[in-house]
Amino acid sequence: MNQQQFSNLRMHFEETDHFSDEAFKKFTSILTPVVLKKKEFFNMQNEQCRYLAYVNSGCLRAFYTDNKGDEFTMYFAFQNWWIGDKTSFYSGTPSRFSVQALEDAEVFRADKTKWEKALDEIPEFEKWYRVKTRKSYEASQQKLISSQTESAEEKYLKLLKNAPDIVQRIPQHYIASYLNIKPQSLSRIRKTIFSKKH
Repeated sequence: MNQQQFSNLRMHFEETDHFSDEAFKKFTSILTPVVLKKKEFFNMQNEQCRYLAYVNSGCLRAFYTDNKGDEFTMYFAFQNWWIGDKTSFYSGTPSRFSVQALEDAEVFRADKTKWEKALDEIPEFEKWYRVKTRKSYEASQQKLISSQTESAEEKYLKLLKNAPDIVQRIPQHYIASYLNIKPQSLSRIRKTIFSKKH
């Protein structure tokens, strides 16, 4: 497999710690590149999540659908994000949410057997995974606090800061869903922010 294809992933790993060429090659050997077309699902709620994957390009959305059919967006996954329901992946239980491509995307996925083998056999990956898991936990705790304490405007501004091109790439009703507000409220927030800048 062409290692150049994994250049983004290599830089992503190097942000945390150094990977030897041998370790990186061994890890990429467990990955399968998959192209998802816009609106195609990576995994679906209530079905087992069989893969974890790195987003190499494109954008995906993770969302939960309630009994009434209303959707609640949990996060948007851009390049360098990892996707999949880990609880479902490890336990075999039905996934609690769906992950769907919002635009054509390329992901590198691995099944549970290969993933766990890599953790056992590649020390650099095991170390990276430990750090990543800790950071993910910290981020999820912060998001929980933010969801209770920040206004919709503050959440929207933070989203713009973390992903500046989000307005061009993601439909407004999905952003409203992420902020847990109505699309009309998001329009008002955007007008308010615009008026403050001018």
